[in-house]
Amino acid sequence: MRIATARSTASPATRACTAECISPPAAGGSCMAIRAESAGSYVLRRLAVSLLACSPLLAAAQGYAPRPQERVSDARISTPDAEPASVPLTNLPGRKRRSLNGKWQALVDGYAAGMGDWKAVWKDRTATGKSQFFEYGFDDSVTLDVPGDFNTQRPELTWLEGSVWYRKAFEHDAAAAAREGRRLFVHFGAANYRADVFLNGEKLGSHEGGFTPFQFELTERVKPGENRLLVHVNNERRKDGIPAQGFDWFNYGGLTRDVALIETPKTYIQDYSLQLAPDSLRRVDGWVQLAGTAPRQPVRVRIRELGVDVRAQTGADGRAPLRFEASFALWSPAQPKLYRVEVSTPEESLQEDIGFRSIAVHGDELLLNGKPLFLRGVNVHEEIDGRRAHSEADAQRMLEQAKQLGANFVRLAHYPYNEHLLRLADRLGLLLWEEIPVYQGIDFAAAGMQGKLEAMLAEMIGRDRNRASVIVWGIANETSPGPARNAALTALAQQARRLDPARLISAAFYGPGFHGRALTVADPLIASLDVVGINEYFGWYTPWPVEPEQAEWKPFGKPLLITEFGAEARYGHHGANDVASAWNEEFQAEFYRKQLRMFARIPFLRGTAPWVMTDFRSPVRMHPLQSGYNRKGLLSERGERKLAWQVIHDYYLEVAQ
Repeated sequence: MRIATARSTASPATRACTAECISPPAAGGSCMAIRAESAGSYVLRRLAVSLLACSPLLAAAQGYAPRPQERVSDARISTPDAEPASVPLTNLPGRKRRSLNGKWQALVDGYAAGMGDWKAVWKDRTATGKSQFFEYGFDDSVTLDVPGDFNTQRPELTWLEGSVWYRKAFEHDAAAAAREGRRLFVHFGAANYRADVFLNGEKLGSHEGGFTPFQFELTERVKPGENRLLVHVNNERRKDGIPAQGFDWFNYGGLTRDVALIETPKTYIQDYSLQLAPDSLRRVDGWVQLAGTAPRQPVRVRIRELGVDVRAQTGADGRAPLRFEASFALWSPAQPKLYRVEVSTPEESLQEDIGFRSIAVHGDELLLNGKPLFLRGVNVHEEIDGRRAHSEADAQRMLEQAKQLGANFVRLAHYPYNEHLLRLADRLGLLLWEEIPVYQGIDFAAAGMQGKLEAMLAEMIGRDRNRASVIVWGIANETSPGPARNAALTALAQQARRLDPARLISAAFYGPGFHGRALTVADPLIASLDVVGINEYFGWYTPWPVEPEQAEWKPFGKPLLITEFGAEARYGHHGANDVASAWNEEFQAEFYRKQLRMFARIPFLRGTAPWVMTDFRSPVRMHPLQSGYNRKGLLSERGERKLAWQVIHDYYLEVAQ
């Protein structure tokens, strides 16, 4: 996804400022300070002289155009227009790949000065001779692990919202690849938030979005011997970003997921969809998409266990529709059956494990494989041990906790998670809600915003459309109605159905207010959705105006999910169960008991998901008992069970009967 940024029109500053500056200096000046959130409060502090100290802003005559606070433009990079990124390949585990994970050289560039023409880190030069020098350099003593966030790997980067450069050298036998007709791509699982990718000093392209995959082709750009891949990653929160500047979790930056070199034939299998048709428990309506120089090819899909062997021919667009029937053992949480599926052309063969199941809505009923379904859920964040979760072992721990709670459903809040977590959910039999980070504060009317929204949704669905575990695509969380928002999200819902008609579309809304005893869910977006999610915190942010069993939820003709409800408690802190400000486990447990009394009186309720499984980092949480954590977890950040855990566990045992 390439998002162009506007060329800066900022004039050179004539005076410097200090890191202690809170208000903007006089016209012509600039105060470059990193806001740090620490011990439950925002503070301004220097991290390191080379990183965060406010430097004097030099005149343009000295050859340096200062970086404006909003961003540096791509136009300042003196390279030809970068080619757009190709559509990310599906089924990475099934392909010929070489991991680039491990130690990468790193260079901290808090102000993104290296994206300009003067510092020009992107050129990746090494000085030669007696007079040449450059004001940057990589040192093997400064490295970062990939995958992994940069904030938790070096103490001086803890609060950085800025730029870090990554460099990795690799060798590739380009001559042999050319003889054998092989193409080469570099694939990134994710980079938060903006990534600019260079090979041997030449820009390959850019990607915006912190949680979805992207790739660039290297085939014609690799050279004999050593090649150097350079990635500029900036995690600065943006007014026109997704999410925007305000969000209630930690903004982990860097190359947070796997990086790999992928080899394909000249014409390769780019993507495919193999899922049950929405109106059938036996029929697959799918397709295979090829990309390359010879788009017209025979394709074959085999499921040997079922005796399926389907052949088709792609057209000039490289696409072949597929339709076949089989007696599937349907995937479900009770029986998460996966079949080994092979998709092949004369040049390539891919295999992966796919489950087949139906998810549908009938009135206000939710149906899995034609049978009523109640979602015993929980929300999670992709965080573990105070860092961004990234490994398969991390995913195993997170999903096993959900299973121990008695859940059959997990809401992946508030962004797409690592691909291996979704594949693990397929094996464990956990149903998933997966969403893009369209969170509070999105400027839907901003220029280019709709394109960002649609690209992010397409990248998420493109990666995960064959995961049986995913039953809901979430298109937004807690957004307020308005003309721009309504139009943007209605278009997203339509796009999601075009890209994947086999799943449900939903969004999570703010909880409704009481009108006497009545609670009426009303939002113009509801008409575009299959399932409605409500985030409500009665008894925490909003006091109960009536007793829970007196609440009367008015039906709206669609299934209702309570996608968030919770209260905060510090693990090990005990006291009265009726004092919200006590932050104790007894209050949190009683909060949940009251919620469950209300749920019992909602006949069209089809699932619940407490907020949240585990306490997670959020610098905007500033109470001493929060200490920079959202404490609504059923578990502490160390995995210790609070009293509320047992309340939800017992409830799920009861409703599972």
